[in-house]
Formats: sequence, structure tokens, C-alpha cells
Amino acid sequence: MYKVALCEDEKVFSEAQKKICQDIFSKLNIEYHISVFQNNNDFLNAFIDNGKRYDLLLLDILMEGTDGMALARRIRKTDKETTIIFITSSPDYALQGYDVEAMHYLIKPVDSGKLERLIYADYHSRFLNQIFMFETRDGKKRIAIKDIICLETAGRKVGVTTPQSLIFVSGKLTDLLNQLPKEPFVRCHQAYAINIRNIRELTKQDVIAVDGKVIPVSRTFMKDVQKAFMRQMRGS
Repeated sequence: MYKVALCEDEKVFSEAQKKICQDIFSKLNIEYHISVFQNNNDFLNAFIDNGKRYDLLLLDILMEGTDGMALARRIRKTDKETTIIFITSSPDYALQGYDVEAMHYLIKPVDSGKLERLIYADYHSRFLNQIFMFETRDGKKRIAIKDIICLETAGRKVGVTTPQSLIFVSGKLTDLLNQLPKEPFVRCHQAYAINIRNIRELTKQDVIAVDGKVIPVSRTFMKDVQKAFMRQMRGS
């Protein structure tokens, strides 16, 4: 779950930014939760008093009470992991963003294309090292999501291919995909699903993975694969 906090005291901007984020997450197939705060004190209450943690903070600088830059400095005293993107109507604070290791600085109204690229990059870097525990005949096997190249139906089992190994787990491909994160896996064939991050070439009938493995793509899934492949290329 990608957890996002949006701090914006002007309702018209908070609603517009929330809608942009929702559209982006839907487009990128990211499971998310957005918490909207209309003043920094409410955010501090959630962050400090209630121990809430967020993956991404979209933060207006010019707000009543504690300004956004001061809030970011306070956050960084205890949290080095939250990604901060400043959103404001003034470019005057851009250089100060480096002091709190902000990812970027966006001017209102928000450019949805630019925010999409930033979210895509942050989401991928944040969940790149995610681990999944597979149940095999020989016991449990931990595999990093980033290392999985493809999943392949093999009789009543599913083959999980990585550059180092091939393991088999009992069950159906569809059931396994439902257990794995929706991103970055894409169904490309009735019997195959690919990790789009590990695909380097797309032809008219198959994909070629980083290890040279050729995986078939059926007509039914070709458009989905093309869209996912283009998103991956834009984000790389």
C-alpha cells in the first residue's frame, strides 16, 4: 500500500491535487491511500502524536501556522524515508528544498504529467526491494520482487523464473498473481505473466527479458503489455 499525505490549506487546490493523484494511481495500477490535511498542525498530530508514517508527502509551503519548509525540517529530524514534494505558488523557496532532501518542487497549478513521472519513480524505488515468500515442495523460499522475470504455468504448478533460479509453487497462475503486488506484474499470455521491470524488448509476438529469455505475448494481452512497457520506458 502506497501511503500519501497531501497538505494543502486551500480547498480548491487540495481537491484538484487529490483528483490528479487518484487518476495517476489508477493509471499506474498502484494500490494507495491518500490522507488530506488542510493545515500543518493536523498533519503533525497524525505524524507525531499518532505515529502515522507516509511514503509520500505532497506539501504546500505557504500555509497558515507552521510553514511547509519548517514542517519539512521537523519531519526530517525523525524521518529520513518519507519522500517530500513541495507544491506551491512561489518559486522563491526552491533552493531551500535541498536542505530537507526534497525530491522535487512543483509550481501551482500542478503539471499532472510531471507529478506522474515523480510518483512513478518514487514508487518504483521504494518497493524495488520488496520480498515475497513462496511456498515450495522443499519449504519456504524468499525471493525479491525485483528479481522475478516471469511466472509460467507448468501443469498444476507455477514456475517462478529469476536470473539465478527456477522454482515451482503449487496452484494456479491467477491465484498467485492475486497474492503478489499488482505492480509490476502484467499478464501477457494465458500461461505467462511478466515482471515489466525486467523486460528490455517488445516485438509483435513476444517480449525479451534482461536474461535473454523469450516469453510469448498473445493478442488478447498485447495492448496491456504495450501500455505497461511504455510506462516502464518513460520511467527508466
